[in-house]
Amino acid sequence: MAPDEYCDKTRYEMADLYLDLAKTLYEAGAAVQRVTDSVRWLAGELGDTNVHIFVGYETIELSILHHDHIESRLYVIREPFKVNITVLHQVSQLLHRIPSYKGDICAIRAEILRIQNGKPIYPKPLIIFLTSIACVSFGWLNHADISSLFIIGISAFCALSIKFRYGKRLNNIYLSTLITASAGGFIAAILSRIIPTATPEVALISSVLFLIPGFLLIDGGLDIIRDHTSCGIVRLVSAFTHICIISGSLLIPLGLLGTMIQVNGPAPDLIFSILTMSIAAGIAAFGFALLFNTPLFVLPGCIICGMAGRMIREIGLSFGLDTFFCIFSGMVVATSIAAYYGRLTRVPGVFIAVIAGITMIPGLAMIKGLHGLFAIAHTGTVLSETMVMYSLQQCLYAGIVAFILIAGIIIPSLVIYRTTPRV
Repeated sequence: MAPDEYCDKTRYEMADLYLDLAKTLYEAGAAVQRVTDSVRWLAGELGDTNVHIFVGYETIELSILHHDHIESRLYVIREPFKVNITVLHQVSQLLHRIPSYKGDICAIRAEILRIQNGKPIYPKPLIIFLTSIACVSFGWLNHADISSLFIIGISAFCALSIKFRYGKRLNNIYLSTLITASAGGFIAAILSRIIPTATPEVALISSVLFLIPGFLLIDGGLDIIRDHTSCGIVRLVSAFTHICIISGSLLIPLGLLGTMIQVNGPAPDLIFSILTMSIAAGIAAFGFALLFNTPLFVLPGCIICGMAGRMIREIGLSFGLDTFFCIFSGMVVATSIAAYYGRLTRVPGVFIAVIAGITMIPGLAMIKGLHGLFAIAHTGTVLSETMVMYSLQQCLYAGIVAFILIAGIIIPSLVIYRTTPRV
């Protein structure tokens, strides 16, 4: 639609402008508070003080109160949001340039439409290749051997290709997750039977790591804490549904692995281990950042946060500190750096922190626990008490670490952004 069609500066057009802004932010993955703060910021800059907005999981309702009537708008959200950090950055830049538009709403709206219709920064083949490298780096963080790293690269590349090729055609995000996770899991399991490897479980979980709904979990948690309960609960339910689908999709590939024994190699030099782990975390953060259309100038921040968080974790463990405390401390440091870097680049710092936190997801513990529970579920199978306890311990460990990672992002974010409008 041509910008000239928006040059009637009436209250009707203002309501449409605010709704377009809210829709653009929400569909790019913004938390509810950022959507409402941005709309109110824009309304204040344009002289509207009686603008009210409600953001639900499936609808956005907006109204402008006049002295004699109310203008209302309703937008029905038809598709789940897809994180697009470039869109969030461009909207933030637009809002901070509003005075330069001198109240020209047709120009503002034309810019919002341009942002909505923007193309991805990176070509799909590059995203697929570098995200596969990120999955390989995650495998290295979980002590995968060389054979497993090769398997992860191939499996992740194939799974990503399937997701990009057929994801939209399936018309259902959960079905897309199911197909992608199943494909990646089967390819990894089959290759693990063909190519000798001592760490097949690492290969299996690393191949589908990019499907973990980290942004849904964080946005849902932030929405609930900021009193946007209905939207937050639905987002958390959606995230846990994704996790259940991924776990269920890996059950049959786990059966193909059979009984595996992971062989631990000699302990590497401490300093060398910390450096290599930090570098691998930075590489993983870089690759996953591309998956969310992160602007080029934000990528160094993702790498720094990923490396810093992992380095704090590894240094703490080397001094014999509690594992959970080290993970929480690493995530808090990464989130704090992300907040500062986000302010410099006008990008939500929380999103940079989530990308950094992906590298500390307890993927190996999750898959080991799931593997053990899968074995327990077989009727007629007699298992030792030690194996049962080990499987339950791994599941509990994975759950606690996931909770700690979420807390390590949300708590610092609440402190840092407690009074600052999220625009």
